Amino acid sequence: MRIAIVGISGAVGQELLKILDKRNFPVESLKLFGSARSAGNKYNFKGEEIEVVELQHNDDFKNIDIAFVSAGSNISIEFANTITKHGAVMIDNSSAFRMDDNVPLVV
Repeated sequence: MRIAIVGISGAVGQELLKILDKRNFPVESLKLFGSARSAGNKYNFKGEEIEVVELQHNDDFKNIDIAFVSAGSNISIEFANTITKHGAVMIDNSSAFRMDDNVPLVV
């Protein structure tokens, strides 16, 4: 699977990275996204160093299957269409969509 983590520099983003590794999740490719301040930082995943890309309104999610988003409600709301417009499934960790009847709650 082609995976993205939005908010990689936060505690939840770091935990997601560990869980993907620990559970041997079938990651074909991994993209890491963060703020302008986090862009350029590098994280290791399965022996590969991956550079953080600044989250922007562009086509960076075009080849993503699942995007784990943990960057806060405002970011989730602002970037939901950008993340999902090419078919990526967005799994959001914020409270942004919790009361939205059109968004499934996953526990």
